[in-house]
Amino acid sequence: MADDRYLRHALVEGLDQAKLARTRIAVVGAGAVGNEVVKTLALLGVGAIDLFDFDTVEIHNLTRSIFLREADVGAPKADVVAARAAEVDPNVRITPVAGDAWRTLTLAHLAGCDALVAAVDNFEARLKLSQLALIAGTDFVNAGIDARHAVVERFPFSADALPACYECHLPASAYARVAARYSCGGLRRALHAERKVPTTAITASIAGA
Repeated sequence: MADDRYLRHALVEGLDQAKLARTRIAVVGAGAVGNEVVKTLALLGVGAIDLFDFDTVEIHNLTRSIFLREADVGAPKADVVAARAAEVDPNVRITPVAGDAWRTLTLAHLAGCDALVAAVDNFEARLKLSQLALIAGTDFVNAGIDARHAVVERFPFSADALPACYECHLPASAYARVAARYSCGGLRRALHAERKVPTTAITASIAGA
């Protein structure tokens, strides 16, 4: 019966279902892109997904997140998305971690993953996650969206010859935006107005796929 579930996958040249079943992916961010990433990984039959997110569900999330419902408003995103995604394929083990990934995602844990997917919405989070993946020797995938564009970058940190990291190609404007949000001591500027990035389900689904 399990083989029947993946019958069409077996027809895809180069797609190794047994390898997918042994794969463990850490996904940071359970919002618009994270929903799509987890959905696609679950449909593929990836063996294990560890989902990290510190946020709770808000009503505006519902237009871009397939696993969220109105009744979920106020609940931890990681818990809700993991529970709904588990219904997609019972063979996939999905573990939610509700909390800041910088505190909950350890190097030891990451070293046991095949890849880390950053489905987050700010530069500093991506920088930190990229550094963790680089140190752990775990492949890093960065996905970013706005209303019209989707960007996906892969950094194969598990390879013998290390590629340039995420930080290597950031423009000076990215550092200016990070600096604007923090004081010289690294403390968050309480009065800094957060820039809300307009996004849609279309770019989220493209990036997630």
